[in-house]
Amino acid sequence: AYRVKQNLDLHHLWTDLSIHRVNVVSPESFPVLDDGQIVLVLGRPPDKLYSTDSYDEDGSPIDEWVLPVRTEAKWSLKRWVGVFESIAAYQGLAPDRILMAMYTEDSTVVYYFVHWGLIRPRKN
Repeated sequence: AYRVKQNLDLHHLWTDLSIHRVNVVSPESFPVLDDGQIVLVLGRPPDKLYSTDSYDEDGSPIDEWVLPVRTEAKWSLKRWVGVFESIAAYQGLAPDRILMAMYTEDSTVVYYFVHWGLIRPRKN
């Protein structure tokens, strides 16, 4: 989580970054966790990440949840449901999306959007 937080801070210029340890709501989704928690990064990007994103009341982009994972980690729909439900239990509301930050040993970090539910394709 620290490596992803540092990448967001120094390379992508995010602000208000913090690391959160969130209790897993459905532990059967994460059989490899010893402590029953997942680690997430919460922060604010300098600009909208996608053209249809909305702004906060103060005119800045909304806070985004980032889930750091190793590239070789195996992910299923059941695990993603567990992540979204755990965030909902932690903050009272499930986010519309999460950024998955896949990192490797050579410090490469690649980001992917993972949405909660179906998203209508945008029109060109």
